[in-house]
Order: sequence, then C-alpha cells, then structure tokens
Amino acid sequence: MTFESLQVKPEVIKALKEQGIVEPTVIQQKTIPAVHEGKDVVGISRTGSGKTAAFGIPLIELMHKGKGVQGLILAPTRELANQIGNELKSWSKYLDIKTAIVFGGVGLDPQIFAMRESEIVVGTPGRILDHMERGNLELDKVRVFCLDEADKMVEMGFIQDIEKILGATPIERQILLFGATISDEIDYMKDEYMDNVVIAEAELHVKKDLLKQ
Repeated sequence: MTFESLQVKPEVIKALKEQGIVEPTVIQQKTIPAVHEGKDVVGISRTGSGKTAAFGIPLIELMHKGKGVQGLILAPTRELANQIGNELKSWSKYLDIKTAIVFGGVGLDPQIFAMRESEIVVGTPGRILDHMERGNLELDKVRVFCLDEADKMVEMGFIQDIEKILGATPIERQILLFGATISDEIDYMKDEYMDNVVIAEAELHVKKDLLKQ
C-alpha cells in the first residue's frame, strides 16, 4: 500500500518523502482513510508505530487556510506537544498550513501570536485551558479534535480539563483518540462523545491481567 493509494495529497507526500517516509505503517493504513471519511477514530498503537502521522496527515489535509483554528491536538507533556507540532509543520509546509505549539513554563505572548496565525494548535491541556480562560483561543471552528496518549492523560488526571476543552468545540467535530491501551475512561469518552467510531489497532496487545503483573 502507498500514500497515493490512501488518497494523501501530493503536497503532503512530497514532504513525507523528504523525511524518508515512503510507505504507510499499519496504523496509518487503518486510520487515514477513516479520518478522510469523517469518522471518529480510536487508535490503539505503541510509540514507534507511526501514530503521529496516522492522525496528523489527514488532519492537515482537512484544514482550510486562513479560516482560524480548525484542528486541536492535546498531548500530556510539553515534549510530546513539541514533537507532534514540529512534525506537523514539516508535513504541511507545501500546503501552507500553520501549527502553533503551546505549553506552560514559557511566555504567553509568542503563543498568542502563533495561534492567531495558525489553523492547528497542539498543546498541553493546562495551557490550552489557560489560553481559553484568558480569551486568547476560540475553539468554535474546530473540525478535528485529537487526543494523543489519551491513556496517559487520563492517568495524569487531565480528564476534567479535556472535557472542558471538548465542551468548547462544535458538536459536529471529528474526534480522534490515540493511546497504547484503552482504559475505562477512554471507553467512557468514546461512548459519551464519539459517533460512528472506527477502532484502528496496529498490533496485538498483552492481555490486561498480564499487564498488571
């Protein structure tokens, strides 16, 4: 299977090739078409399986230049937010879609400026909420809402923040949840907020009782 056969835009394929990414991984093959079709997706895959491109590529392609923030990705740590944001920037350069990366511990002003210019925002839940409460970030145009390492965010106690942020997005937005495992809380979010869900799984996983050991 190729990125061409997954209907990925030529501009994105060109940027991927520059990074040596020429063949889609299993999680990408399962996720990209589902996102293109407008479906909500729960992606179960480990680090190193190519999950950032699985949600990142179709998300970039669904954005409209200059129409405000339409894509929001939440990550549990500033390191992961940075990594995702920088990858999106490199894959979207020929589409001229901009990404703002926001997290705590640094100044607000450069982030405010970046968000005003961007179609996608990648950030940690606390800082995203902070910007929302200060009136720096409107989510009423969000078309795609993505949680990466959703299981880890739940473990870190971010579930209420996530629900608050989700509540500020339009009801018809698309939701993508990615994690290494699907916890009860993720199941709850799937049942509560998602419709027409596609489960995209990259590989077999260790049984839950073995994981406890």
